Amino acid sequence: MNFLVVVGTVREQRRSIHAARKAVEVLSEKGYGAELFDPAEKEIPFLGTRRYTDSGDPPEDVEEFGQKVEESDGVVLVTPEYNHSIPGALKNLLDYLYPEYEDKPFSYVTVSAGGFGGVRALDHLQDITLALNAEPGPHLPISNVRDVFDEEGELIDESYEERFEDFVEEAVEHAGKSQ
Repeated sequence: MNFLVVVGTVREQRRSIHAARKAVEVLSEKGYGAELFDPAEKEIPFLGTRRYTDSGDPPEDVEEFGQKVEESDGVVLVTPEYNHSIPGALKNLLDYLYPEYEDKPFSYVTVSAGGFGGVRALDHLQDITLALNAEPGPHLPISNVRDVFDEEGELIDESYEERFEDFVEEAVEHAGKSQ
């Protein structure tokens, strides 16, 4: 089983990248394929030509994203909460595709600097996932992310080791139901 782990922000000094890398690590340790898609390392312009239309060619990195979504058995979105919602960069990326998401299992890791763990972003992600005809699934909220990962990305709150393992098991189970 293969998973695409998508980072939801391109912001400098983002902490959600650490959670995304941890998700990839735990998936890999459990024997699953896991690939990180980091839009900060890509050129994803504002939505112009969708991948699934005949009106032009999508940008190269959008085409790559679409292929990776199609090849995956499940997508894990890892994102911070921005102003009670998701980052615009993530919404822009998701909007480039549509038929590629049909019945695709989605799981979510949301982070926040405060005590709510990105749950308002999670609400929006679930609504967006449903609108894309995909299958919303399990989630892992991470509150006070600065206390969970240090600046280098090392996990410093050991209680999250088990939480990540439980989340991965749920994500795998969710993806398995869709096959």
